[in-house]
Amino acid sequence: MPRHILMVLSLVAAVLGFLITQQIRTVGFITKTAQMQQGQLLTALVTRAEQHNLAMRQQVNQLESRLAAFGQPDNVQGLKADLNRVEPLAALTPVSGSGVEVVMHDATKPAFPNEPAMLRLVHDQYVLRVVALLSAAGAQAISIDGQRYTATTSIFCAGPTIRINGVPYASPYVIRAVGPSGPMLKALENDTDIQGWSQLVSIKYRSMKHLEIAPYRGRIAFSEAKPAKIGG
Repeated sequence: MPRHILMVLSLVAAVLGFLITQQIRTVGFITKTAQMQQGQLLTALVTRAEQHNLAMRQQVNQLESRLAAFGQPDNVQGLKADLNRVEPLAALTPVSGSGVEVVMHDATKPAFPNEPAMLRLVHDQYVLRVVALLSAAGAQAISIDGQRYTATTSIFCAGPTIRINGVPYASPYVIRAVGPSGPMLKALENDTDIQGWSQLVSIKYRSMKHLEIAPYRGRIAFSEAKPAKIGG
């Protein structure tokens, strides 16, 4: 084989050897770098997990401390007393006592010739007016056709019916209120709206020695309202 060919082959072999060596070094460097990055990532994850566990442990300790405080007999009795006080105000307990019963139903015949049919129906504003008068006169609990009246109760007409807390009811409408009978009857008797509507539909009321009003059984939810901080 000619000498110059041997020289070329030797040069090619040397170049190939150098390239292979560099490639091996490069692969080794990349592998080592990846291992270092993985190690750093794992270290960071472990550190974050430890910090999270520490924060959770502190929160658990705080909750355990609060629970221990609530577990004291004096605190438990105080909480029960507060609950017993606010449950009736929130209409979550049954109520009984003397009071007033109001019965309203649609007219069976027109009050005057050519009277529009709408005037012979009991409307939501009639019910709302009665509830407002009873509340202002001292009613402690009110029900409408068995539905407990609360601060969030909705009352509105839906065709020939009235929806109360989302449930449709037809005439007659029975409103019961536990409270001082005298002031409540007087409020109804002296109200010009009630007396005027009584000429169109039947509105009768009477005092009752004993009434039982069931608690509110529906769902209580506030979609927009949020508790407001009172004071400084």
